[in-house]
Amino acid sequence: MQLGNPTLLLISILVILAILGGLFLFFVRSRKLGGGGASSNRQIYIGNLPYKTTEKELYDQFAQYGKIESVRIVKDHRTSRSKGYAFITYVNMRDAKKSLVNHGKKLSGRSLVVYIAKPRDET
Repeated sequence: MQLGNPTLLLISILVILAILGGLFLFFVRSRKLGGGGASSNRQIYIGNLPYKTTEKELYDQFAQYGKIESVRIVKDHRTSRSKGYAFITYVNMRDAKKSLVNHGKKLSGRSLVVYIAKPRDET
């Protein structure tokens, strides 16, 4: 009885090992991200912002929920005008989740949209 071409057998084993290695890396990476995607993120998205809102105003509004690492209003590169949304990064995920109570609250007459931001690779 003949076992077949040894080169073909070797290629098949290498393909199987590559697939298993890829799956392993995927699961390891998922664990490093907290396994939960957006739910493990310390960053929140704030949308429907009045265009005149400043980073200091956002900091003052959201600092009551925990220690803030950074506040960034997204601006148009050409005009430097606010695009009407921002990102706030908290020191920990618990504080970011507490700040979600601002969803629907008014700021200068506009209802805020607030949720945990999606990591860039999940967009």
